Amino acid sequence: MLSQVARALLVCSLVASTLLVRAAAGQDVPPSQGRAVIGREAAEIGEDAAPSDGGPAPSDPVPAASDDVSAPRSAQADIGRITITATRMDQAVPDPAASVTVLDEHEVAASPAFTLDDLLRVVPGFSLFRRTSSLVAHPTAQGVSLRGIGPTGASRALVLVDGVPLNDPFGGWVYWGMVPLESIRNIEVLRGAGSSVWGNYAMSGVINVATRAPDRDEVRFTMEGGERHTASLQGYASRRVSPGMGVAMDGRLFSTGGYPVVRADQRGPIDEAADSEDGTSSLRVDLAIGPHTTARLQARGFHEERNNGTPLTRNETSAGFFRAGFDSRLPGLGRMQTDVFATTQTFESTFSSQSPDRSFETPALDQFDVPSTSVGAASIWSGRPLDGHVAALGIDASWIEGKTQELFRFLDGAFTRRRDAGAQQSFAGLFVEDLWSVTDRLDISASARLDYWTVYDGFRREHDLATGGQTVDRELASRDELVISPRLGLAYAIADAVSMRAAVYRGFRAPTLNELVRPFRVRNDITEANDALDSEKVLGAESGIDVEAGRVQAQATFFWNQVEDPIFNVTVGEGPGDVPPCGFVPEGGVCRQRRNLGRTSIFGIESDVRVELGGGFEVAAAYLWSDGEIVSAAAAPALIGNRIPQVPEHQASLGVFFDRIDIVQAGLQLRYVGEQFEDDANERELGDYLVFDASVSREIMRGWHVFVKAENLFEREYETGQTADGLVSIGAPRIVRAGLRYAWD
Repeated sequence: MLSQVARALLVCSLVASTLLVRAAAGQDVPPSQGRAVIGREAAEIGEDAAPSDGGPAPSDPVPAASDDVSAPRSAQADIGRITITATRMDQAVPDPAASVTVLDEHEVAASPAFTLDDLLRVVPGFSLFRRTSSLVAHPTAQGVSLRGIGPTGASRALVLVDGVPLNDPFGGWVYWGMVPLESIRNIEVLRGAGSSVWGNYAMSGVINVATRAPDRDEVRFTMEGGERHTASLQGYASRRVSPGMGVAMDGRLFSTGGYPVVRADQRGPIDEAADSEDGTSSLRVDLAIGPHTTARLQARGFHEERNNGTPLTRNETSAGFFRAGFDSRLPGLGRMQTDVFATTQTFESTFSSQSPDRSFETPALDQFDVPSTSVGAASIWSGRPLDGHVAALGIDASWIEGKTQELFRFLDGAFTRRRDAGAQQSFAGLFVEDLWSVTDRLDISASARLDYWTVYDGFRREHDLATGGQTVDRELASRDELVISPRLGLAYAIADAVSMRAAVYRGFRAPTLNELVRPFRVRNDITEANDALDSEKVLGAESGIDVEAGRVQAQATFFWNQVEDPIFNVTVGEGPGDVPPCGFVPEGGVCRQRRNLGRTSIFGIESDVRVELGGGFEVAAAYLWSDGEIVSAAAAPALIGNRIPQVPEHQASLGVFFDRIDIVQAGLQLRYVGEQFEDDANERELGDYLVFDASVSREIMRGWHVFVKAENLFEREYETGQTADGLVSIGAPRIVRAGLRYAWD
């Protein structure tokens, strides 16, 4: 039945539309605001567009959308913002050959989602490893991919905040709660490899979260609470201290009692609700230090604690982030942006071995200290060297150090072994890009990047706690690689409202330190690290059509990606007993190891369509079909022909929204996810599911809104994972919450 729903949603996505409900008081938003600007508007925008934040990707504010509904489209839509993710330029010129979706602040505020990752699930192709929301998911399962490329928890998409990487430097996953929703101005999603300008991680695309800048006096906050002891308080405030100085602060406190993550009929005495709590805050200062230069300083802190569903499985993270940079306009020469940034983090996590009847558990692994540090810098020039050309040249570099310190082999009531493993990793890249308006109808975009990455000073040591004797003591092999990532795209306007586009590209992702040195465990299933991993490389092509006709906007894209040496969690053997390289595997468990397979191939179609119906009504639809399979696997030939694990073939969303500030703002949205396989052998299938989300908001006085939001409104139970012995994990049940939101500027 649900597969028929998926087909129906595909049909809807060809005739329906997508502007999500607006929460802005009294604002009747035209159909162009809020998502990707489609078509040939690059030719209409000059170099003197709104300033940006500078750094690797500019993010200073553009003027707010006008309250005058008769204002022209260029005045109402945040057009300049889509330059950042696709082109890494600060010239307010979008790449017409890129597939980009933009969610604005109104869509963020109106979404029923509690977390940033759940909000992004309406974007075609967005997915996390497994299906669990970051409300309760273990951080290492929160890696993100686009278009079904990623078979493991490591991200295959680069996530940025104001152009600076948010991906965890040690493992590549993303702490989605680190950025309060109230501080977000918009979110850009580039689908298709962005490695030609962004380098590592961007092999399936780039997500850039642009936060508010202190360009005006502004206060916003939201407090809400609801089912399962879930509550959140978040806010943002900025102050223009002087004409040349602005200060902004944001913060978020969040807590949920969570829910049991094991299916009800399989729970035992050890199962309890997986709960979590986190807090984050930041301070930002922008300062004009001359007529053409703006400096910025920013610092952010983050802490979270999680119970992962049993008394002995928990994790905790503390992180700090710092950024400094400047943005200089060079009269007649373009613009120069420079940034330096640093992250320091500690992570700890415990795992257990659980009895088949779930009546008891014993400690299995205690990763009591997993520290990491990263430092990076980037400098980018952008300008117009020739008539019809917009160009950029940039260089960036980063360094990462991380290690894991853990206790394992629990015997007779105590851990008997200790493991220390770590390494350092460095990246350096140089890129160039050019956007060329060949004619009034034809645009060509070209970019290329040269990356050098290396892993060095790696080690793995294990010793017996009782005797002190060394059981493992080896240096990990150093390796380095030089990678070239080109991209060529073109767009042709076949009519004023219709344009065609196409692109070919290459991208890459280096293995993370986590994949190289840190093992992990999901109940009785063990996954071992592999210090011999090579980088993944993608070769891709896509073609699409963009339509913008009055109240209707539509995008459709066909894509093909071929990934060389993809990193999989490959099944090595089953317990009970010793299974190298995992060691002892309990009954019902399996041993897996991260390994490079030969090649995967992914064909797909994505569409994103929206229509404003009039009278305050809008309809939104999005769909992704991703057919990915393993086409080469010399080390495991039995896997050839299997589907890529953890990747559904179908994803879809459909929403109906009503926005009349004098009456009410409301929306009903459904999300569909098709079947997917848990494992590389395709022996454990996770069923498809359909969930409904809803929201209702009402302005009670100027700037004050009360709202009710619900996720999984009809409490659909769906599978998020399955272990080798058949234990099924489930996703979030219904969570209804109510709250109060205030906005003043």
